[in-house]
Amino acid sequence: MIVTCDGCQTKYLLGDDKVPENGIRVRCPKCRFVWRLTPPVRREPLFEVSSGAFASGQPVEDEAPMGGWASMEHVEKSVLTETEQQAEEIEIPVQSSEPEERRTESPEMRKKKDRARRLARVFVSDILVYNQEKRDRGLADGDLMTVLGPEIKKAWEAYKEKIGSEVAESNEYFRTALNEILADGKEIF
Repeated sequence: MIVTCDGCQTKYLLGDDKVPENGIRVRCPKCRFVWRLTPPVRREPLFEVSSGAFASGQPVEDEAPMGGWASMEHVEKSVLTETEQQAEEIEIPVQSSEPEERRTESPEMRKKKDRARRLARVFVSDILVYNQEKRDRGLADGDLMTVLGPEIKKAWEAYKEKIGSEVAESNEYFRTALNEILADGKEIF
C-alpha cells in the first residue's frame, strides 16, 4: 500500500502485512509527524466468478439497437471539443477545513509558531504569578497597562529574544496571551 504523510505529503511504500487489523501509529522519518494508520478495507466480491461451464467458446455479437445511445454516434466532434474547452475554463474553488495558513506552512514553520504561542503564554503567566496583587488592583482600577507596564515590557523583550523579533512581530500571540491571561479575556491590550 502507498502511505502519505499528513504533515509533509511525502509518500511511502508499505507492505499490507505490516499493518495489523487494529492499525498502528506511524511517524514520518522526514518531518516527524505522527498519525494513525489503519489497514485498507478488504471487501468480499459481490459475485462469484463462474466456472465457465455455461460459457461458449465464441463471443456473441450483438446487433446495435436502433435509437437510444446507438443513434448518438452522429454527434459532431467539434461540439464535444467545444464543451470540453468550456469545462476546462471553469475553476471550482476547493474548500478545506484547515485555515489557509495551516495548509501552506511547512512543518518547521508550524513548530516555530507553536513554540511562539507557547512561550507567549509562559511569559504572561509568569507576570501573573509574580504580580497577582498588582494585576487584581489594575483590573479593578482600569489601569492594568500602567500598573504592569514595566513587567510587560521586560517579558516582551525576553519573548523577542527567545523566538526572534521577526516571528514575534509577525503574529499576535503575545497580545492574545495578555488579553486571555492578564486581562481575564477582556480586550485591553
